[in-house]
Amino acid sequence: MKSTLSMYFLFVLVGIPGVLVAAESTNAPPKGIHTVKAGAFKVEVKLSGAFGPSQSTPIKLRPKTWTDLTVKSVVAHGAEVGEGTVLIEFEMEKLDRRITDSKRALEAARLDLALANAEHQFAVKSAELDRNSAQLAFKRLGEDLKHFQEHVKEFNVKSTHQSYASYSNSLAYAEEELKQLKKMYDADDLTEETEEIIIQRALNTVNRARFSLERAELTRLASLKFGMPREIKDRETAQERSQISKERLKATFETSTQRRELSIQQKRVDFDKAGKAHVKLEADRKLLDVKAPANGVVYYGEFVNGLWTGRKHLAAKLRPSGKVMPNETFMTVVSPRPLIISGSVGEKDLRQLNLGTRGWATPTAAPEQRIPVTVTAISRVPSAPGKFAITLAASLGVVHGYLAPGMGCAVKLEMYSKAKALTVPSAALHYGPDQKPYVKVVAGETTENKAVQLGRTANGKTEITGGLKAGDQVKVN
Repeated sequence: MKSTLSMYFLFVLVGIPGVLVAAESTNAPPKGIHTVKAGAFKVEVKLSGAFGPSQSTPIKLRPKTWTDLTVKSVVAHGAEVGEGTVLIEFEMEKLDRRITDSKRALEAARLDLALANAEHQFAVKSAELDRNSAQLAFKRLGEDLKHFQEHVKEFNVKSTHQSYASYSNSLAYAEEELKQLKKMYDADDLTEETEEIIIQRALNTVNRARFSLERAELTRLASLKFGMPREIKDRETAQERSQISKERLKATFETSTQRRELSIQQKRVDFDKAGKAHVKLEADRKLLDVKAPANGVVYYGEFVNGLWTGRKHLAAKLRPSGKVMPNETFMTVVSPRPLIISGSVGEKDLRQLNLGTRGWATPTAAPEQRIPVTVTAISRVPSAPGKFAITLAASLGVVHGYLAPGMGCAVKLEMYSKAKALTVPSAALHYGPDQKPYVKVVAGETTENKAVQLGRTANGKTEITGGLKAGDQVKVN
C-alpha cells in the first residue's frame, strides 16, 4: 500500500507542469557522485617570461695583475655601437708607470742573472787555480822540508862550524903576526914611535879578530840551538798550514759551487717572475682596450636567465672616476634580433614539458597580441628551489618591432589536448595495496571497485584511458 501511494504521488508530481524541473532534477547524480562523460580536456602550463637576446656578448675584464679599473669615459646605456667601437676607457697613467717600473725591474733581474753567471764561472776557474796552487805549494813545501832535512841542515851546521873555525884561525893569524912583529921590532933599528904604531895596528887586528870570533861563537850557538830547530819547525808548520789550506779548498769547493748555483737558480726564478709579471701587465694594458665585439646595443649590466640585471648597481660605477671590479660583467652588447623568451616551470610541470612544445606569449606591453612560441631548451637541474629554466623561440613579425630585450610577457603552453576525453575528478581516484588506481563505480544502492588506466591530470581532473565508459557514475570522496 505504501509503495502504491509513492508511485501515485510521483505520477501526480510529474503530471503537474510547474513541477517538471523538480522531477527532472531528481535524475541528476546525487551529491558526491560524478557521471563520466566525454569532453574537451587540455593540459596547459602558464608562466611568466622575459624577452632576451639570442645573441649577446657580456663585457667582463679578467686582468691578470692590474685591479685599478678607474673609468675615464664610457658609452651611454642604450647606445647603438658598431663592431670595434670603444666601449669604455680607463685611466692608464698608473698602469703605464707600473709597466715602466716593471721593465726596469726585468732588466735589473736580467743583469743580476748575467752577473751571477759570470761570477760563478770566474769563481769556478779561480777556485780550481787556488786548489791547484794549494796542492803545488804543499808539494813544494814538502820537497823543501825534505831537502832541508836531508842536505841543507847538515850543510848549515857544517857552515856554522866552518865560519867559527875561520874566525878562530883569523884570530890565531893575527896573534901570531903580532907576536912576530914584536920579535922583529925588538931586533931592528926602527924608531920606537914607528914600532908602537905598527904594533898597535896589529893589536887592533887581533882585537877585531877576537871580537869576530866571539860573535861567530854566539851566532854558531844561536844557530845550532835556536835557528835551525826553529827553521825546521817553521817549515813543518808551513807544510801543515798548506795541508789545511788544501783540504779546506777541497772541502769548500763543492759547497761554494752549490751555493752559487742556488743563487743563480734564485736569480733565474726572480728573472722569470719579473718577466711573467711584465708580460701580465702588458697583457692587462691590451685588455683595457675594450671594443665592441659586434654590432649591437649597449646594456649596462647582464642578462641572467633572460632577466636584465645590474644596471642600478652599475650606474655609480660606469661614470668618470667610477671603478669597475675585475671579473664583473658591467655591460652587454646585445643584438636586438632575434629575441628569445626565458622563464621557468615548476617540478610538477617539468615531466610534461618537451622540446618542441608550442604555445603563445602575451607581451606585457601589448596584452592584445599573441606571439607563437616553441620550447627550445629545458634545464634538467633546478635554477631555483622547485623551478627549472626553459627557453622558447619567439616568432616575431613586423608588428612586434616595439619589443626589446628585457621586456616581460605571459606564456601559455599547451601540453596536451584531446577533444573527447573521459575524465573524473582526481578526488575520485583510489589506490590499492599494489598502488594500482581504481574508482568506486555506483551500481544501484552499492558500489563496485573498478581498476582504471590513467592519462594526464590538470585542474583537479584526471583523464581515464581505460576501465570506464561514458555514463558510468563514480563516487567522489
